[in-house]
Amino acid sequence: MTEAPAVPFLRPQLPPLTEVQRYFTLAEQARFYSNGGPCERLLRERLSDYLDGVTCIPVNNATSGIIVAVLGATHHAGTRGRGLVITPSYTFVATAGSVEALGYRPLFVDVDPESWQIDPAALERALAEHGDDVAAVLATHTFGTPPPAGLQDRWAAACAAAGVPLVVDTAAAFGAVDSTGARTGTGAHTHVFSFHATKPFGVGEAGMVTTRDPELARLFDGIRQFGFAEGRVASLPGINAKMDELHAATALTVLDTYAGVLASRRATAEYYRLHLEPAGFRFQTGAAGGTWQAGYLQAPDPATREALLAAGRAAKVGITAYYERPLHRHPAYAGALLENDLPVSDALAAGALALPMANDLSDAERSRVVDVVLETVKTAS
Repeated sequence: MTEAPAVPFLRPQLPPLTEVQRYFTLAEQARFYSNGGPCERLLRERLSDYLDGVTCIPVNNATSGIIVAVLGATHHAGTRGRGLVITPSYTFVATAGSVEALGYRPLFVDVDPESWQIDPAALERALAEHGDDVAAVLATHTFGTPPPAGLQDRWAAACAAAGVPLVVDTAAAFGAVDSTGARTGTGAHTHVFSFHATKPFGVGEAGMVTTRDPELARLFDGIRQFGFAEGRVASLPGINAKMDELHAATALTVLDTYAGVLASRRATAEYYRLHLEPAGFRFQTGAAGGTWQAGYLQAPDPATREALLAAGRAAKVGITAYYERPLHRHPAYAGALLENDLPVSDALAAGALALPMANDLSDAERSRVVDVVLETVKTAS
């Protein structure tokens, strides 16, 4: 009997170099390979068109992008000298790592149990108690999913009332649409995207910062090139976070077919939802408009989650747990402040699952994933 082939958790797909070459030729002809060459300039224009005219600033990765965005936003708001940045614990470590790299201490707040996004009441309490020492709020779009209607506006209102800037880490959310049909990044606030190879918009190592504020755009552009926001004079601290021409050419190539990538991933996610919700699995509110880096869901209970992780290993199906440990449970962030005990973050972590996802996941592969999940649930019941 032939053993079924493995289904990996993620199967990243970058465009062939022969296709990238169509754009990279622009850099070769200009002999201009970084520092804002022809591919990077064209990418800015096309990304801006995609996001309804916002200013798009390519960077070498999203972690650098968060550093650029928080540094620029706090400088602009006059809060840079404060000590804390509020952020969720239920997110990827790069969010808090960027905060620490800037010399701030994270102040973790809990998330909503349905949307898995920052709980606005928790944010308001944290700002009420610590507002004078808060440099910025670094929110997230968890798993690349836009928040429910009005939620980000409530974050913004709380920040405005406290006089602190809002930056949103929307790492996997490029191409996500909310319930109104608006794409993530088209609003008034600063957003940071990841174009890492494992993201739906996969380029390799790359990212982007977006804003509609011309002064912030000037600051972000300067910070990402050593602080040169005013000609060749470093007017504020900066880093080297520029995107080179080869990655810009790759991003242009990915953008050409990105609508199909999103359609494929959303179709797989809908297949998972239709088959697994009746079995007691929960999906994130608003996830239909997400980009689906992986098939994120909540197990009915922790015991089922553990059984599924074991079953996935045995069947060579890439079922994993993500985020299985909130940031306040990582040793690196043991010294962070907590707004409360973060019970929702802990509960979500205990049930967290992520199912295989790829641009080209076949019908047979996704059916196999679902079969493994349902058979495990049936056996465990």
